[in-house]
Amino acid sequence: MSSTPERRRHPRFPVSWPIRLWVDDEPLLGRAEDASQHGLWVTVAPTTALRLGKICWVDVLSDELGSFTVAGEVRHVTGRRIGLETMRPVPVAGLEKT
Repeated sequence: MSSTPERRRHPRFPVSWPIRLWVDDEPLLGRAEDASQHGLWVTVAPTTALRLGKICWVDVLSDELGSFTVAGEVRHVTGRRIGLETMRPVPVAGLEKT
């Protein structure tokens, strides 16, 4: 086990939000598993359309925060899990208090 600290600029919060990820005008249904101020980890069906650097839109349906849409760049692909860096902040301030 490594003792190297995680390289995060913003804390992550566990979430369970249904999402619709738009890739080239095609929707992929999935779930956000955690969120930070400028990122989301999502799980979607396997696809070759999501590659590093790809820009996509994410519609998020959150019970805690309400629905919102963000654009994101694919930064990590690990099987069905996709790490996205969002272009504008994810509204996680409400999660910090829970």
